[in-house]
Amino acid sequence: MSATRCFGCLALRRLPACGTPRQQRGVPVPVRLPLRLGMGRRWSSSSVTWEPPEGHETGINIYNSVTKTKVPLRTNHPGLLTWYNCGPTVYDSAHIGHALCYVKIDIIRRILTRVFDMNVISVMGITDIDDKIIRRSQELKVNFREITEKYEQEFFSDMDRLRVWRPSLAPRVTEHVPHIIAFTQGIMDRGLAYVADDGSVYFNTGAYGRYGKLFPVETMAAAAVGPAVVRASVKRSIRDFVLWKSAKKGEPSWPSPWGQGRPGWHIECSAMASHILGVPLDLHAGGKDLIFPHHENEEAQCCAYHDTRQWCNYWLHTGHLHTRGTEKMSKSLYNTISVDALLEQNSVNAFRLYCLLSHYRNNVEFSPTSMDIAKAHMRRIRSFLHDAYAYINGQLKCAPLDEPALKMKLVETSAKVKRLLADDFDTARAVDAVMELITFGNKELKKQPQGTSLSRSAGSMAAICSYIHYLMEDVFGIHLPSVTDASNLSLESGGRLFHVMNSVVELRDKVRRYALLQDTPPQGQPALSAEEVKAKKRERTPLLQACDDLRNDLLKSGLQIKDHQGNSSWSLADDPTEKK
Repeated sequence: MSATRCFGCLALRRLPACGTPRQQRGVPVPVRLPLRLGMGRRWSSSSVTWEPPEGHETGINIYNSVTKTKVPLRTNHPGLLTWYNCGPTVYDSAHIGHALCYVKIDIIRRILTRVFDMNVISVMGITDIDDKIIRRSQELKVNFREITEKYEQEFFSDMDRLRVWRPSLAPRVTEHVPHIIAFTQGIMDRGLAYVADDGSVYFNTGAYGRYGKLFPVETMAAAAVGPAVVRASVKRSIRDFVLWKSAKKGEPSWPSPWGQGRPGWHIECSAMASHILGVPLDLHAGGKDLIFPHHENEEAQCCAYHDTRQWCNYWLHTGHLHTRGTEKMSKSLYNTISVDALLEQNSVNAFRLYCLLSHYRNNVEFSPTSMDIAKAHMRRIRSFLHDAYAYINGQLKCAPLDEPALKMKLVETSAKVKRLLADDFDTARAVDAVMELITFGNKELKKQPQGTSLSRSAGSMAAICSYIHYLMEDVFGIHLPSVTDASNLSLESGGRLFHVMNSVVELRDKVRRYALLQDTPPQGQPALSAEEVKAKKRERTPLLQACDDLRNDLLKSGLQIKDHQGNSSWSLADDPTEKK
């Protein structure tokens, strides 16, 4: 993940700047005069707004963090979306608050790619120089790079386990210091930054005049009090923020026109995103805690550097993970749960489904109850697929299915799910639609067979299974090994597993029917009395127990036998953590 992996900056560094808005879909949009920024000139605060970008329709509506409304998502290039995502500060292990954010963002990226067929160029910045990193290296008396390399590797390992797609590019701050210095100089050249007495460089929000696009200006004083008090002697305004920090004794530093120092936090993302993805940027994502000051400052300094009114067209913010009601999960509150601890008690499938069951913008509470709901959904999906495939394979007998009704329900569900995902990625309601489809399918599978007819109509049920597979695995990243891996294992073993398990299930069925007195009695034999039936069942109880023992032993080996009325079927077992 070095700076050389910029793919020639993806030929996007010289994208045209965002033009003036035009009337979209018959709705008049105010046209503002083109911006001309001279040295030290103030921008009018009346232009602090969001402008619908000119571009290509995607059919998606997305929540706009500036207007607080849903707006059409348009991209600068057809079928191509440039996306910058704030990555980790690699000084410590990731916790499940981070996991929630990155899994939700991963799901949105999968939806854009797999449902709407978009080529998403995803860049995630890695902060590998920072106050927290320096403090940790000083505490452990090691070079800061030992800290960052360890936790960067651990972060990506955790994300791999959670099935989060890796970004197209993951630049590190320390590999882009020259770009950051040039970016800072560019802002200074426009008269929108100044060198303080201590040699640090600050962004001049007063000269910029458009500060407060993502966050209300009137509340900034209170939000910025902490860092402002520390630097009150060098900053001109409480709202000004650092672009370049002057070096302190013993800290890592780089040479610059203003002396030894290191990048400020906010400018890191701006410089890396601009260098790799150009301007304007389609989409920028992160947790809602980054709206201020991080994303507000990014937008301000990028608009200043690029001489444009709008650097990023869409900001996407995920909700927080809470514990104990309203308490946000945070390292500073000592209430975090590591990814390791999460996966000791829960499967990846269950956690990803937990993330799907709430809208990405909503805060959610992590508790045993909330995870139990996700696990229950997972069991319903698995159980339905198990029964559906048992029916398709002739192992589950039921009355003929209502094929036209099943097909119509599948068509309606598919259209509804796509419509919901196009409505600001509403995964919670999309999952509800899938569960309604499963409920409808289960009712059909539970129809009692009439007579001895072996008539089956497997086509519609197979189509439903295929759709659920596509949505859960390809789009949502939820694996269904009880369905897919059984056939794969059979192929790898030359079909032997399939034949062996079918023989085992067939033999067990015969023994169970005999033990339950469900086998066909010899012709001409008189019917047993009630007392004789009870006596024979007691006599054959050990056989029934042996069938149960065989089922339990196979389950320990990862093979599950499920008994239906009159026969049984088998599959690979569910993940045991989903049953806790």
